[in-house]
Amino acid sequence: MNKSFFIFTDGSSIGNPGPAGWAAIVIQGAKRRETTGSVPWSTVSEMELRAAVEALRLTPAGARIELRSDSELLIHGMRFRVFRWMRFGWRNSRGFELQHQELWRELLLLSTDRTIRWLWVKGHTGHPIQSRADALAYEAARAVAVQERIAA
Repeated sequence: MNKSFFIFTDGSSIGNPGPAGWAAIVIQGAKRRETTGSVPWSTVSEMELRAAVEALRLTPAGARIELRSDSELLIHGMRFRVFRWMRFGWRNSRGFELQHQELWRELLLLSTDRTIRWLWVKGHTGHPIQSRADALAYEAARAVAVQERIAA
């Protein structure tokens, strides 16, 4: 069985914070799966992290993964910073408590039994799959914004 995956993720928030959505496109061979989610109030940063968590949950232990995102926070966080944050009690370089610790911890947990290459891709440059993830994340945020307006 092929355990190689290509993942593209994105997050969106209208207002930042505001109605927010995330999206992930998971590709394994010829199979492609798109998944999205939304919350009534969040930030782009949280949605970027959530998209990666949800995408990795769709992959089995032992998978080899290339995860691409336009979020420097996610990519640089997982490649360079997360272990420093752990050593310093989940505090950033200015000594402030790190936001979204539960998502960072879950990303670390999911990465323990998978081989993941964390790759940054410049956003809004026309990459077709990354652009699709961006559009899906925005659609998810927009849908929850409309639901909130109707409920109000």
